[in-house]
Amino acid sequence: MQTIQDELLSARSNGVLLPLSAMKTNADWGVGDFASLEEWTDFLGSLGAKFVQILPLQETAPNETCPYSAMTAFALDPVYICIERVEDISASPAAQEYLKTLRADLAQWKNSSKAPIRPVKQAKLKALWLGYQHFLEQEQAADTPRARAFSAYCAANNSWLRPYSLFRALKEFYKWQSWTAWPEELKNAVPSAVNAFESQYREYVRFFAYVQWVLDQQLRRAKAFAQEKGVYLFGDIPFGTNLDSAEVWAERQNYRVEYEIGAPADQFSKGGQRWGLPAYDWPYQHAHGLDLWKRKIRRAVELYDMFRLDHLVGFYRTYVFAPGDEQGAFDVQGEQNQIDRGYHFLRMVLDVCGGRLPVGEDLGVIPNYVRRMLVDLRIPGYKVLCWEREDNGYYREPRSYPAVSLATTSTHDTQTLRGWWEALPPQERANMWEMISAQKTDGNVPFTLDTQKAILARVLGSGSALTLFSWQDITGTLERVNVPGIVDDTNWTYRSDVTPQEAWGKYKPQLENYQNLLKQAGRSAR
Repeated sequence: MQTIQDELLSARSNGVLLPLSAMKTNADWGVGDFASLEEWTDFLGSLGAKFVQILPLQETAPNETCPYSAMTAFALDPVYICIERVEDISASPAAQEYLKTLRADLAQWKNSSKAPIRPVKQAKLKALWLGYQHFLEQEQAADTPRARAFSAYCAANNSWLRPYSLFRALKEFYKWQSWTAWPEELKNAVPSAVNAFESQYREYVRFFAYVQWVLDQQLRRAKAFAQEKGVYLFGDIPFGTNLDSAEVWAERQNYRVEYEIGAPADQFSKGGQRWGLPAYDWPYQHAHGLDLWKRKIRRAVELYDMFRLDHLVGFYRTYVFAPGDEQGAFDVQGEQNQIDRGYHFLRMVLDVCGGRLPVGEDLGVIPNYVRRMLVDLRIPGYKVLCWEREDNGYYREPRSYPAVSLATTSTHDTQTLRGWWEALPPQERANMWEMISAQKTDGNVPFTLDTQKAILARVLGSGSALTLFSWQDITGTLERVNVPGIVDDTNWTYRSDVTPQEAWGKYKPQLENYQNLLKQAGRSAR
């Protein structure tokens, strides 16, 4: 039987990057949910897309919108639940009364140009609590088939679900203090103290497991729907883990919590970057068969058809800062040692993922041995048009990209195609346009429908088996998902300005171009 990896690497395809939270529909609460995912995969699949990249779905803290700084590596964010599809909420008079009080808020959230993640999540959790009370009274008490299904889900996922549910309940109990400030025995996850808390607040702890059960059912439905439409879900595994997370609290042996990961100095950051995330204890992890990462990969396989390995070079060597140090250093020295660590890790990923397709995020300063190994292991790395250059400084012709790669015009961390094009200095724009069109100019090439079409066509004509465009690059818009290094209310709250039903009315020329270009390049899934 052909695997997803075999299928995608032996064909030519295109995908669309659109965060789930950005998937606007007529029915959502201002933040895309799993019902939105069905609408958008249906729509994007009808245009010819083979896969949809949705970024990480793990739960973040109330004031955090960055999905790469989650408080769990396994649990999904309740903000993605479609409340109207929760059976217990529909059957609960108390939940229905509560929903009536939200009408004014819902109208405001739906009309917001940015995804109002925090208030929507709070409102959904309250509705879910009321639905959970109904579940306990009508299902759990009567030991119905649904109650038994919930118990079976908890048993099957106990390894991550129990510590997550305990951590999540403790976070609420201690008013979102970091676990480092909890009473000593709970801070150190001493079993007797944790068991006593669980025994005293069992119903509350189980609520967070119930929410994950609801999320699991809705994502499974959305994934099956997408597969029926011939569309794969492209997820993400963040490299780092937030210090204030369930895994660091419950499995501290996997981490060196006093060390911080980051990146070495470059032209953009003279002193290097500090990411505020604890370092992994790689010797411990390798001595224990990479068990934590095996579980992360298995979880990704449950959720997605293909997945991005964030900060791929970190699996070969991680740049870490020791306590009090201003300068960091790589945690493993010697090229062969780095090669061995990376190979051992990626070989494990391929063995565990069962034919799904991992994609390596290999951007930035990357040793040559990393990209050679990716090709050998049939793991696509990234080819971002604006960053690919020959040794002489000229932009690289996309037709020369290796087949085992993913070519794209932008990422969630960069300007959109239009934003990048309009910000280019004239000489750089002239050089890029010469590569795109074989025409020499003075760089005065405005971003028009024809310019956009020529650039997209060039990427679709690349040697890469996979190509990817953000929704903004297809529609020719400027709004970014993230501006690295800035913490404000606009980052990670991008929301499409149209629903699938409205898209043709506003972006007909762009969508026609996209459809036709996919067909001409032999990349249309339709």
